[in-house]
Amino acid sequence: MTAYDLRTRAEFAGTLARTAGALAQRYFLGELAFAVESKGERQDWVSVADHAVERHVRDALAARFPEDSILGEESGGAVSDRVWVVDPIDGTLNFVHGMRYWCVSIAYIQCGERSVGAIYDPSLDELFVGAAGEGARCNGAPMRVSACASLDDALISQGYVHRHDLETHLALRGALLAGGAAVKDPGAGALMLAHVAAGRFDGFYEPHMHPWDASAGLLLIEEAGGRVARYPGASGLAAGGEVLAAAPAIYDRLTELVTANRKTPDLR
Repeated sequence: MTAYDLRTRAEFAGTLARTAGALAQRYFLGELAFAVESKGERQDWVSVADHAVERHVRDALAARFPEDSILGEESGGAVSDRVWVVDPIDGTLNFVHGMRYWCVSIAYIQCGERSVGAIYDPSLDELFVGAAGEGARCNGAPMRVSACASLDDALISQGYVHRHDLETHLALRGALLAGGAAVKDPGAGALMLAHVAAGRFDGFYEPHMHPWDASAGLLLIEEAGGRVARYPGASGLAAGGEVLAAAPAIYDRLTELVTANRKTPDLR
C-alpha cells in the first residue's frame, strides 16, 4: 500500500469517526432515545446507541472498502490481512451516566501492523488521527507525547474494569503513587491513549484491553513519538492483551513498576 493510499484511509477514518461521533452525540444529548442493558458482567453496559453507531461505521466501511474485514465490539467480525477494528462508543459507562469522557475509535490494521488510527471526542470536538509513518494530529495540529523525564512529575492513566485482578491493580496504583506519580482513570481507555499521544497523560497501563479499545490509540502514540509494549498478546488480535505506553523518558521506569507488581509474564 502506498503512502497516498494510507493517507486516503486515514482521512476516511477521521471523517467517519466524526459522523459516528455526531450520531452518538444525538443519543447522549437525548435527541434520540436509547435503552441500556448489561452485557452480563458488573459495570459492563451496552446501549441502543452503541449498536446504532457501530452499524453506521460498518455500513460506511463496507461501502468504501468492500474487500476489507471488520471487527467491532458489539457485532464481532473476522480478522484478515486488512481489517478495520471499531469501538462505536468507548466509555459506555460514562456515556450512559451523562459523563463527558467517551469517544469513537476506529483503527485499520494491515498484515498485523497498525496502519491507521482515528479517535473522535464529540464532547470537545477533538479528532485524533494518525497513519503509519505519517505522524499523528489533533484537529490538524501535529501531536507529540510529553517530555516528562521523571515519574515524580508524571500523570499516569491506569485503566481498570472488573475482569482485572483487583489486588494487582491496587498494588500497582500504590507503587505508582509511592513513586511520585499522580494516577487517574477517567474511564475510557481509547481516549486515555489518545491523550497520551497528545502529551496530556505521560503514560498509560491496563492489564488487558480488547483490540477495538487499544489499536487506534497505540498507533497514535507511536506516531507521536511514544513507546508502547508489544500488543496484542500471543493469542492474537481478537484476544487483545496487555497495554503499556508512555513518554520515552519514563517508559522503562513504568515498565519496572508494572513488572514488579503483576502476576502475568514480563513485558517484552
